[in-house]
Amino acid sequence: MTRYTLYSGLYRFFNGVVLLLLNWHIASAQGGGYDALAISTTLSFIPAVLVPPLIRFTPITGGARTTAAGLAGISLTLLVIASCWSQVQAVVALNFVLWIFFFYLESTWEVWFNDEASGLDGVALRKQSSLTMTVNQVALMVGPLFAPLFTRVVPAEWVLVVCAGLFAVVAALSLGSHRTAAATEQMSKEAGPESASGLGALYLLAFMLVWPILGTFNLMLPLQALAHGKSMLTVGILDMLLGIGMAVAGTFLHRLTKSLEMRWVLAGAAVAVAGAMAIWLLVPAFGAPQMVAIFALGCAFGSMRVILRAEAAENFTPRQVGAIVANANACSLLLLTAVLAGGRFFTSRIWLAPFALTLLLVLSFHAIRKAQSNRLVPTEVSE
Repeated sequence: MTRYTLYSGLYRFFNGVVLLLLNWHIASAQGGGYDALAISTTLSFIPAVLVPPLIRFTPITGGARTTAAGLAGISLTLLVIASCWSQVQAVVALNFVLWIFFFYLESTWEVWFNDEASGLDGVALRKQSSLTMTVNQVALMVGPLFAPLFTRVVPAEWVLVVCAGLFAVVAALSLGSHRTAAATEQMSKEAGPESASGLGALYLLAFMLVWPILGTFNLMLPLQALAHGKSMLTVGILDMLLGIGMAVAGTFLHRLTKSLEMRWVLAGAAVAVAGAMAIWLLVPAFGAPQMVAIFALGCAFGSMRVILRAEAAENFTPRQVGAIVANANACSLLLLTAVLAGGRFFTSRIWLAPFALTLLLVLSFHAIRKAQSNRLVPTEVSE
């Protein structure tokens, strides 16, 4: 688990740098703006449809090795993006290719986590999920903060070249981890494919909300900053606050796994999101109130990701979790497209999207907990 935590943390750090550079460039460059960024964000989710068959039929076995393959793909794509940085349309098109590997990795990281977590009980799973999620969010929040600092020293395209090299290094290091949940995988193969159950469908719905939350947040933040005359550094700081909130939530849950009841976590997350929405709505000035709101959003979203990941690992096999995440990401394209299409008509209110979707995530996990309380035996889903 140590290697997984370290390598996934490095990945999130470089990911944070790359995503902010790309989104800011598309939003602020000549020929960019809301339409270009909305198209880029929508296109970035189309590759999610391609991931489920890739996960199911990939010849590479083991979460670590499949992750290394995805990291290598990101490295090569970033080099091509850097070579045509001045052409916004080309960057948008290549961003589509980049997100094929991003979504592929979202599933392979989960498979790798489940490989490492095989055999752990529920309490240990939640602790490991909290710990790894906290490390990932700290790395993800630091990345966007460093992005504007890097661009003050070297051009943005050269920052992408450096990130490409570092992604390649992480890919090479990931090949050193070969552990797979052999017993669990064998049991899964013997069981054969099964139809998705009601519980599996609820998990699918919950995971389907994760990327639209992040997607709408990454879209609305630079647009709101530009509308209020703010710089990329402001976006980096606000993005960092989301990561801080997620890291705080992960640390909190890690320490109170045994004593804290899940219903209180769900209630706290719902209150945090509602309070954040109220703050942003009542205080329109772009400043300290938005910082508080984003931190609260991070706390709520982070806590939901931690418990969702841990509960999925406890209820499903590694490949089943990979299948659920891949299918959920594919389905999230429709949701994100609808939100962004509607946002074109109320651009000034697009900030509401990540808050509202996070509230739906809380409600969906409440339904999961209710379904689990009525379940007597483990439920499986189709791979």
